[in-house]
Amino acid sequence: MDDALVGADAPLKQVGTGIQAMTGWGQLSLRAQTMLDRIGWGFGDFKRVLMEHGAWPALSAAAVAADGTRWSVTGTRARPRSGSGKASCLLVGESDCLWGTMQLPDMPRRALAGGIDEALWRVSPMPPEQIVAAWHAEPQAQGGWSVEWGMCRRNTLAQQLEQQGLSENAPVYLVRQGRAYPVRAAAWRKLDARQRWMDWGGMVLVVLVLAAFSLPALMPLVLKRQAVVRAVEHVSMLEPKAGPLRQKMDELRHQAELAEELRKSVNADLPLASVIEALSTSIPSDAWLDRIEVNGSEIRVTGLTGNASELIGHLGRQPGLADVRATGASVRDATLNKERFTFEMRWRGEGAKP
Repeated sequence: MDDALVGADAPLKQVGTGIQAMTGWGQLSLRAQTMLDRIGWGFGDFKRVLMEHGAWPALSAAAVAADGTRWSVTGTRARPRSGSGKASCLLVGESDCLWGTMQLPDMPRRALAGGIDEALWRVSPMPPEQIVAAWHAEPQAQGGWSVEWGMCRRNTLAQQLEQQGLSENAPVYLVRQGRAYPVRAAAWRKLDARQRWMDWGGMVLVVLVLAAFSLPALMPLVLKRQAVVRAVEHVSMLEPKAGPLRQKMDELRHQAELAEELRKSVNADLPLASVIEALSTSIPSDAWLDRIEVNGSEIRVTGLTGNASELIGHLGRQPGLADVRATGASVRDATLNKERFTFEMRWRGEGAKP
């Protein structure tokens, strides 16, 4: 009987959720749902592998085969078990079942059980009420689902349960090539519910372990955050007390700025005594000054002399004066027989010798 109906799944291409061609947001939503289904299946299959290798909390069912051998079933893995403990499940051998494979189109994972049941009714050589079935589905890279299924006569199952002293509601597994596929009846749903509770416990344990390992790494960050919080609280507490001091600091800063400006002004001002002395020693005896104007380092003088050209040359040779020039033509005063002049010059500053 084995693999007799492997190629009988051609009409099953019509089984699915009736997905019609969609565009825009409809296709995007469908692709997102398909991706989430694949991720969900991947996590579930990874959990099954961990369970079968003892790396995840799992229920191990004590089972008995038709020949009386004892087995332990974890996930889909059946292993021989020693001892004479009472079995709670039944293993149906591969030779007592009809096995096959089929391909189903893309459909949500939650709708997979209904689609497979309908497909099995189509390929079953007997009425659905006379068989029990088990299956295992895997997603395909090109889309759709690949399903490996097996079915057994219900009366054969009842005879084996009676022979092994098990109740008619005991969990049943169909075995093929060392893998035990559960018959998804009420007894299996109870075991699955208990396994879900163990899964939650395992996830809590994983979270606690990760927290324990990450705590040393996160502790410096926590301490830094506490230090920052304390510093902010300290600043907030000192803020009211710092108000008067801040005002005094502002006043001192303003006074310091005024003092700096005064210092710059003092440094920029000409030494008037030196300027007067330098001019008095530079002006010959036949000339005199009527007016002296000082603006920064610029000096403007007005007066009378016998020869303005000779005087401007004489002043230009003085070490304390620079850029001596006449601002206008000299005018001779006929009464005094002298030339009236107006000269501008610049004080050399440091290093000048009056």
